[in-house]
Amino acid sequence: MLCKRLLPLADIVTPNLTEAAVLSGKSRVCTLLDMQEAAKIIKDFGPRYVLVKGGHLQDISEANVDLLYDGETFYDFHGTRVETLNTHGTGCTLASCIAAEMAKGVQIPEAVKAAKGYIQAALEHSKNMKIGKGPHGPLNHFFAFPEYSKIRRHHLFKASDLRLYAVTDSGMNKRWQRSTAEAVRSAIEGGATIVQLREKEAESSDFFKEAVACIEVARKSGVPLVINDRLDIAMACGADGVHLGQSDLPVREARMLLGLDKIIGVSCKTVEQVQKAYEDGANYVGCGGVYPTNTKRNNRTIGLEGLYAICSASPLPVVAIGGINEFNAEEVLRDRPSTLHGIAVVSALFDKPVVCKATQVLAGKISEFFHR
Repeated sequence: MLCKRLLPLADIVTPNLTEAAVLSGKSRVCTLLDMQEAAKIIKDFGPRYVLVKGGHLQDISEANVDLLYDGETFYDFHGTRVETLNTHGTGCTLASCIAAEMAKGVQIPEAVKAAKGYIQAALEHSKNMKIGKGPHGPLNHFFAFPEYSKIRRHHLFKASDLRLYAVTDSGMNKRWQRSTAEAVRSAIEGGATIVQLREKEAESSDFFKEAVACIEVARKSGVPLVINDRLDIAMACGADGVHLGQSDLPVREARMLLGLDKIIGVSCKTVEQVQKAYEDGANYVGCGGVYPTNTKRNNRTIGLEGLYAICSASPLPVVAIGGINEFNAEEVLRDRPSTLHGIAVVSALFDKPVVCKATQVLAGKISEFFHR
């Protein structure tokens, strides 16, 4: 029943030697010739490919061979034998790897090759594991995950990251004769919980170099760093995300390019804009300007009333921005809605002679509103 109804539906069948003997009706499969004969019989049931796995071949001491058959051609896949008892799950992992490669559009012979390489590496990473007391231990299926995590961004977004949001200004930092990276380091030391690298005038190459330097600083402290506007720079330098304005690349397209694990913030002034940002996959919204500001020309202010109205309707965490400083931050946060998670500041930090001290002062003023 299995052979007649299920196998014709399969793109590939992956029996080991014992399973190949059962499916083919042979008494046993223990040589390369046996594997070829079994593959032909199984192929007649209708699958596109048959992969007979030779990991348990007794007549090959140094290598193991898997045999793929498409009805016309045999493909041999050789691997080095790894001395380990941690082999439980190799077949399931191999099949999963093949399926994953096929899902990417890879042809089956190449998918099998890639999967066998993965299993070979997994066995190498499994040989010294000591788990359980049974005769066979588990394969280290996920050996690659720690390495993969290193190339992913180093921070998972939390609403509390918005508490003290530092937005850089290279012009201000130049006036105080410091680099942007130095300013970012000082802001983080003073208590900044997230940094947005904002650069409107620099050439792309200079912006990229600046971003790389600032990311190195932020990563050491575990503080997320996002890039203002420039999705290309954010992707090139491996930033934790991007902050977009209403005239920038749409959030939906940015999310498709960045993937699910990056931070996307959006500047919003209306409830409709907030709802759109939410539907398109943003993580948070920046709402303002709350007060008039000199750092952004022609920026319409919405006041506290407008800020609170948007916060009350927002399904996303909100950070307030625009003219906020050490003198009015308490006013912004005193009666804050639950979705208002922080304030974003520019000149209150970076147009000061000592960034760290300015950040500490502001952090102290707002801390009480988040520990009630």
